Amino acid sequence: MHVLSRLPLYQRLSATDRRELCGHMRVFLDEKAFEGAHQTVVTDDMKVLIAAHACLLLLHRDTDYYPRLRSIIIYPDAFVAPRRTRHAGWVESEYQEVLAGESWGHGVVVLSWADVVASAARGDGHNVTLHEFAHQLDEEDGVANGAPVFGTDTDPVSWAHVMRDAYEQLRHAATEGNATLLDPYGAESPAEFFAVATETFFERGRELRETHSRLYDELRRYYRQDPGVE
Repeated sequence: MHVLSRLPLYQRLSATDRRELCGHMRVFLDEKAFEGAHQTVVTDDMKVLIAAHACLLLLHRDTDYYPRLRSIIIYPDAFVAPRRTRHAGWVESEYQEVLAGESWGHGVVVLSWADVVASAARGDGHNVTLHEFAHQLDEEDGVANGAPVFGTDTDPVSWAHVMRDAYEQLRHAATEGNATLLDPYGAESPAEFFAVATETFFERGRELRETHSRLYDELRRYYRQDPGVE
């Protein structure tokens, strides 16, 4: 697994956490199917890098290894997905959206390999793989609403209050065009907010702890990790 030696998120882990991560990865790689799209040849390095991100979100927690997830589809680069929107008067229109990743509720994660590699190296709070697997956690109960299945460390009432307040703050900042630590894309919905907050927590934990301490603490309790002090 030499590819992990170049991954900043792996390098900051303790030796104990690295061993746990690798154990989770073995199970994940054994259970999940990887498919290449547009003639992409899926290599072991691709599988390992994606599995490392997916399993980082599982450290220190009881897990069924994304039980709804069956396969990961890898495109060579950003891909186009069809979309449909409804306007006033029940008029529908179709359009295409260019994506770096997508999580489907019926057991599929789709990723652009170019974006997986680029976002893994940057460490700037934008990580497509963490984002899409956060969606998978959110969808474990069948609903994508920013409230994943909680362990005993998380108080659902506290989570709801803190997440709602932080989400509304981000929505306001996005409307006003103000710069934010959290990606403004998180203002799209509570589900996107949870995924964006997860990216920021793991990649810019110290800054999140300093600027959004209550949000940071909720994520720290949920993920049972403390990247803001490492």
